[in-house]
Amino acid sequence: MKALRITMVFAAALAIARMAGAADPPQTIAGKPYSITPGANGTYTVKWGDDSMTWEPNKAWYHEPFKKAGPTYYAKWTAKGMPFPFDSTLEERAKMPADELYDRCLAWHYYGSYYPGAADMWNNLVVRPDGSLREKQFFMEHYMAFNGEGGAPAKKNQEFLTPDERNDVSHKYLWIAVEPQEVRGQGGITTDYYARERRPSDTLYLPTVRKVRRLAGSVSKQFFPATILRYEDVSHVRALADLDYKVVGFELYKTDPKVHGEGPNDYPEITGFDGAGDVAAIIEITPKPGVSWWYGKQKFWCGLQTLGWLHSEAFDEKGAPQRYVVHRIRNGVDAKLGDGSQAPDWYFYWGALWVQDLKSGFRGDMWASDTVFTPGFPTTIFSNENLLREPRQLGWWR
Repeated sequence: MKALRITMVFAAALAIARMAGAADPPQTIAGKPYSITPGANGTYTVKWGDDSMTWEPNKAWYHEPFKKAGPTYYAKWTAKGMPFPFDSTLEERAKMPADELYDRCLAWHYYGSYYPGAADMWNNLVVRPDGSLREKQFFMEHYMAFNGEGGAPAKKNQEFLTPDERNDVSHKYLWIAVEPQEVRGQGGITTDYYARERRPSDTLYLPTVRKVRRLAGSVSKQFFPATILRYEDVSHVRALADLDYKVVGFELYKTDPKVHGEGPNDYPEITGFDGAGDVAAIIEITPKPGVSWWYGKQKFWCGLQTLGWLHSEAFDEKGAPQRYVVHRIRNGVDAKLGDGSQAPDWYFYWGALWVQDLKSGFRGDMWASDTVFTPGFPTTIFSNENLLREPRQLGWWR
């Protein structure tokens, strides 16, 4: 039965993959005319309203399909027949409430309910202001979404939830540290919910005491273990009850080669693409009145064609820049399915993040590797008992 279910998932993925390759670039985005014209030496001229840019295949980390297609590559995520979260038209995306658009650009983008879970190895480097490496850490990630078409609950992957979680839990995330030795075996599970007012819940396992404890209250604004990211960036990725979200504009997205992570030779082995030439929605995020948060305001850029997070900028209460994050989009070109075959190229996973803490001067360089969609998880994958096992390599669940 398990083999039959996985085979059916693969067949469905292949059917949608054929549709995903059929979309032509749009002619209008967010109410303005949009065009892509081929130029010399693999370049493209992209126009949106009165703005324009020249896209060049000049980054060593662009993967080959993107180098060849340029910004026409993004249209596959606008094709008719695509599953949630790509089932909306570009016009609908541009008019969505900010919190719904944010969810589609982050939570439902990287926790795709169109596959029954995924796993990867997260590589995390913390770099000092002088450029020297402070620490290098690796941890396994396991994650899954449970929403149905249009975000409706109780539609997908319900066998991985307990009876009392169904219709309630939106997604789960399990992490387990592998290296270095001093944190090996540490791990935790995030459970998030459909109800906006209900905050995510977390457990944390510490090998030194061999106990799983529940973290009190919301930890969304706290640092995620062993990184310079917050829980808000990693597993608390739906629009949060403590924050307000507002779409403040749209722009033809351009990258800055001087920014770490956007340079043409920044980590060339971590292939992907950057959203240059897409039209991005700019979402402004602020704490609700009376809420204390780690930033005063955050701006979040999301490509309307890919629904991919492109970059974000956080500012303190006085408006001073606090943090800059570049997201390198990575898709099925660099990932596998559970049977070892190539993943469909329209599948997305976490990709890579280049994080600059502008106040401390520290940097976080991090990326997913060894990504597997539909890895054949047991239905008990997200249980605390698995943390007690302290697994050390991907595939431990088989």
